[in-house]
Amino acid sequence: MKRLILPLLAISCATIAAEPLTKTEKSEVESLLAEAASKMIYLNRDCGKEIDKNKFKELSKLKAFSEGYMTIEGVSWERIKRKAHQEYGMLKIDAPLGELCEQYKAAIKGSYRFLK
Repeated sequence: MKRLILPLLAISCATIAAEPLTKTEKSEVESLLAEAASKMIYLNRDCGKEIDKNKFKELSKLKAFSEGYMTIEGVSWERIKRKAHQEYGMLKIDAPLGELCEQYKAAIKGSYRFLK
């Protein structure tokens, strides 16, 4: 549990002190998070791996931080949701029978080891 709390606390502190995102950065972060969200939707609907929406928002901070963004403040969750569902549709066309489940499950375990 400490392994989870300490990084989240550090990111929360860094987020408070971080400068706001520019319009271009917001767009980049929204695209990054939409891609991650589309994979989460795929895992949830096609692989039987439930992902809590609130947990996803917390993990979004980690994802953005790992990509060099100090904050996700000001992003549009509605735009992210809309893009994510569009990208999920493309994933579903490419892999309609859950062919990507193992790949995405492995990616989550590799990136977020504290998840079970």
